[in-house]
Amino acid sequence: MAKVYQLPYEFLWKWDRDELPGCSMNIRIFKWFLQPDLLKPPKIMIFITQGQQTNQGGPLSRAEAITAGVSLIIGIPMLGDQWYNVEKYLHHKIGVKLDLLIMTAEELKAAINNAIINKSYRKNIIKLNSVMRDQPQTPLERAVWWTEYVLRHGEARHLRAPAANMSWAEYLEIELLLVLAAISLAFILVVSFIVFAVWKIFSIQVKKKVKVN
Repeated sequence: MAKVYQLPYEFLWKWDRDELPGCSMNIRIFKWFLQPDLLKPPKIMIFITQGQQTNQGGPLSRAEAITAGVSLIIGIPMLGDQWYNVEKYLHHKIGVKLDLLIMTAEELKAAINNAIINKSYRKNIIKLNSVMRDQPQTPLERAVWWTEYVLRHGEARHLRAPAANMSWAEYLEIELLLVLAAISLAFILVVSFIVFAVWKIFSIQVKKKVKVN
């Protein structure tokens, strides 16, 4: 039986299984979300994420949340670069960070309630949204323009990085590495020969002194 909920809000939770143990009645579990569309409805107030790269709390998710204008991002970093990503929420004052290892249910509830009451987070997200959208072209218009540009200029090979036309040996500069290795080896051989010659001369001189004595 589902538990009685403690917060008067509905939660959508990405969960890879069919059931979530201990799930309260106001939590709906789904195996997959189309995240940009999920964040767009005005009733979506909070985005809780672990701060992973790409589409789970990283730069892309942050941009999607800002574009959607959610009130607050709650970051719960777990590994890798997630701490860095969540720190960006704090830097821009659009979210808060919770420590998975020590956080309590009360702290999570407080963070959620704070997002509803404190309007500053939403104002900061709206401000960042305005900064992101203040461009001469929409992303779609820019994509169309550059596609047509490539078609107009015969694949626009002048825009390709030089490495795109190199073999792997040229890209890794194998020839240069071989030259450096040969020089190093030659230097070691010369030094070894000099040391050996000096040692040989020194040994001969020592033997002569011993015979004289």
